[in-house]
Amino acid sequence: MKTNCTRGFIAAFFLSTLLIISCQKNEIINTDNNNSQANVYQTARVLDNGSIVAGGVTLTFPSVVNINEVFPITAEINCGRVAIERGYILAPDGITRIYKGLTCGTGNLLWEEIVPFRCYTVDASWSGSLPQTGTYVYRTKHNGADGNCDGLGGNNQTGNCSFNGNQFYCFVIEAIDPCETSFTGEAISCGSQRQAVYSFSSVDALSYIKIQGGLTNFTGANAVITITGGNLTASQSTPGGSSNRIIKIEGSVAACETITITISWNSTNSGSIITGDWSVKDANGVEVAPSIPGLQCE
Repeated sequence: MKTNCTRGFIAAFFLSTLLIISCQKNEIINTDNNNSQANVYQTARVLDNGSIVAGGVTLTFPSVVNINEVFPITAEINCGRVAIERGYILAPDGITRIYKGLTCGTGNLLWEEIVPFRCYTVDASWSGSLPQTGTYVYRTKHNGADGNCDGLGGNNQTGNCSFNGNQFYCFVIEAIDPCETSFTGEAISCGSQRQAVYSFSSVDALSYIKIQGGLTNFTGANAVITITGGNLTASQSTPGGSSNRIIKIEGSVAACETITITISWNSTNSGSIITGDWSVKDANGVEVAPSIPGLQCE
């Protein structure tokens, strides 16, 4: 009898051990389901207006944005509820969250909610900006049950989707730095009343620049010069007995600041080229950007 009791105790102990291991295994699997590698993402198709349809979600977002520029994400649904999440990984310290430089295939992705579940009667939307260049990942989480978010009662099934649980769609947004050094010019109007516009921007802040060029066959009063951006002043002169006019613009500009110079003047010149060469140089007389040849009317 004692032997039978002992055998029964051993069997019971062995069975409880299996149950404990099984529970622990299930718990680990559920935790892993938070990782992108464990989720099956919905395939998508692109609409004519650029929106994406993934499962039952119509998603609108920009694939490329400028850093520090506010952009929107919208997720529209006709059943259930939808949330928007942002992906990240943990730094080696196990605490710091890293958001940039990620893709939907990045290992050990974790997710944080930026828009909690919204009802199909409301949809979900979010707007924000990205401070650094790189790729960032987001996803929609579409739940098939409306959870009575439509207020029609728990027994009303009209707001439920045809699927159960959650469906996911992952997407990437790239943040870029649009700043670059450039110098451009455009002939706006010709004939006897003329106008040209020059634009300049620099990756680096410059304590001194000189933008200079000529207007051909100039007649009448001084040109009207309007400058936006920078800390710049304009002057103009007539070289010798020429009918041309030299425009000189000097001062400082901040990094990534766009300088726009609009020049309006009168001329009797019937030629198609309305300006001379224009250049932008630093304090040492070195060209900061390639010079612009005479602007031509089309």
